[in-house]
Amino acid sequence: MIKDFEMKEGTQQPPAAILNNAYFEEKCIKPLCQMYLRSINPDVPEFERERQKVGNTWELTNVHLQLDPYKPYLSIFGRPFKHDYLDREHKWYMSQDLSIKGWMDDIKIWNFCASKDDKQEINSNYGWCVFSEENGSQYENCLQKLKADKNTREALMIYTRPSIHKDAIENGKHDFICTISAHVMIRDNCLLYTVTQRSCDVVSGLSFDFPWHCFVYQMLYEELKETYPDLHVGYIYYDIHSLHVYERSEQLILKYIANKIDSYSGAPAFNPFTIGQYFWKRYNEVVGTKEEK
Repeated sequence: MIKDFEMKEGTQQPPAAILNNAYFEEKCIKPLCQMYLRSINPDVPEFERERQKVGNTWELTNVHLQLDPYKPYLSIFGRPFKHDYLDREHKWYMSQDLSIKGWMDDIKIWNFCASKDDKQEINSNYGWCVFSEENGSQYENCLQKLKADKNTREALMIYTRPSIHKDAIENGKHDFICTISAHVMIRDNCLLYTVTQRSCDVVSGLSFDFPWHCFVYQMLYEELKETYPDLHVGYIYYDIHSLHVYERSEQLILKYIANKIDSYSGAPAFNPFTIGQYFWKRYNEVVGTKEEK
């Protein structure tokens, strides 16, 4: 672990350049929006509309992503990135404090996740998960495996644990750790980092989880360069079992679609969304009045 290490942006590049935001938009955001539109379109048969949702989410399953670890900031549904929140969360992660008190206790979602006793503890402090001795020094073990054997398949950082089924609800918690592991390999002299995640909220999860993994990737890369000076930057791969957007983010979806329709007004043939009056009716109900273009 490098003390006071700071994440960088755009200083390195993988073998094939990836524009993370454009790639993610095509791979995930547009399919989720298509799913949303089908779920509210009265011309779609009812059984088909119902199939578009899982509970209170629109969901993509078994998503595989390949991302550039030096482009950490994703624009989700066109929303400006919240750097101030990321800075706060990162400081808390690096403290390895399992309590949200004094760190994130003014954030609604973390209060929901935390224990309902005076400790206000959670399980998902990712700094604790990978850096703490209490959780098995996952980062250090991963680093040493790679330094000892460039071809290893054992360089894992394991975030969750067998007892999570009970730990997730202990003392009123609601915190079943979303990230399962990060598996790191060196292949073709490139550093490859694969995140396996059981569940990920597009809006409030991936936005801030991805920069975290970029941070860990970059730190590993710098430390491994001491052993392998000619090591190249590779990719962060994401295997997400459930990538979803909640009903509470519906306004973001509607605004994103409306803005896309505006941007394609001069070239309607390239518009990825087919909509009707039903869309503007829903837009006016959720967002506010907007005349149809």
